[in-house]
Amino acid sequence: MKLGKFLTKFIILLFIAITISCSGGSSTQSVEDVGDDTPGDNTGGDSGGIIPEPVASFTISSNGGEAPIDITFTSTSTGEVNSWFWNIDDDSDIESLYSTFTHRYENEGTYDVTLTVVGPGGQDLYTESDAISITEADTSTETGLLSKTMSYDDETREYLMYIPTRYDPNSSTPILFAFHGFGGYNQYFINTADFRALADQFNFIAVYPQGLVCGDGTTWNTNPPGGDNKCSQDDIGFFAALLSEISASHNIDSSKVFLTGYSNGADFSYSMACYQSSLVTAIAPVSGLMPMVDASSECQPSHATSVMIFNGTIDYSRPYNGIDGYMMGVDQTVAYWSQYNNTDSSPQTNIVGDIENYTYLNGDNNTSVDLFKIVNGDHYWFSLSYNGNSMEELMWNFFSSN
Repeated sequence: MKLGKFLTKFIILLFIAITISCSGGSSTQSVEDVGDDTPGDNTGGDSGGIIPEPVASFTISSNGGEAPIDITFTSTSTGEVNSWFWNIDDDSDIESLYSTFTHRYENEGTYDVTLTVVGPGGQDLYTESDAISITEADTSTETGLLSKTMSYDDETREYLMYIPTRYDPNSSTPILFAFHGFGGYNQYFINTADFRALADQFNFIAVYPQGLVCGDGTTWNTNPPGGDNKCSQDDIGFFAALLSEISASHNIDSSKVFLTGYSNGADFSYSMACYQSSLVTAIAPVSGLMPMVDASSECQPSHATSVMIFNGTIDYSRPYNGIDGYMMGVDQTVAYWSQYNNTDSSPQTNIVGDIENYTYLNGDNNTSVDLFKIVNGDHYWFSLSYNGNSMEELMWNFFSSN
């Protein structure tokens, strides 16, 4: 007999002896004598009758499941019972001394359950073999397109998240956020700015957040709430909270957080590159403009950030030359980031049809600024081909180099 089980039995026998001694019965009565089928006219008390031996039995709330799982055990023993000794995980220790209790199983396995009951009339033991079956927790991660919600700033915020087929929770994974334009909805935008095939091919997570309604449609608030800002929602804080929420459930590579967006969503990606600079690795806005930045602006980047820009020259919603006093022109934005990143002063230039590409290389921390100027291009998420690459492929090639 193992030492633990010997000690357990010794404690139970000692407890029985004490119980009998204190119950009014004979202090010399042995455990084996108690409960004998000796004729008598009553069941105990001071008249000296025989006290019935208890009979152990129990119920279990569940026969098992995936770990961790809580299971409740309840004694249904009959007869007079003063003490309950439960052994429920196949070791030599007693897990509980109560008639009912709840135990959490953390590890997989099949477990016997034993209950020993003790009363003035003796003891009884009942074992149910293989009563509990615990399986290992499922650590696999669901892949494909998932619709999610989270609470932020007293609002329910929605987002779509695409988990690639090769996602490995044990390996850190890049993440790409794509922000729809004004009046847009993520369930439609994902079909326009569709990164799912690329996510499967290159193993990154793609996220499509949903903006809240402000004014006449859904929008992204590119500035902190307050002042003369027409929108009150804190989208700047929401982005940080969303990244944190996803990082809590998925293994995200914090050094590879990429943003793109269209129109108002592109404006927002510019804003995140300075308001949430510490969280953002690189951005690729499409048909958007960067908010004006000066020495007094709160929108200040904290590190060199690679930027890829797509703009059309006849875009009347986001004019190529900017909006005076409100949004910077495209060339002004290129100059800002090129100077901030400390890139080469002269770009490499390549022209393919109506697409003019200007690339400023050798910035700090290997950053670059890459402009795709679409001659006669309007306000679009561009469906283009440049040296055999779609715009989405150009973006990912750019992101993956950072």
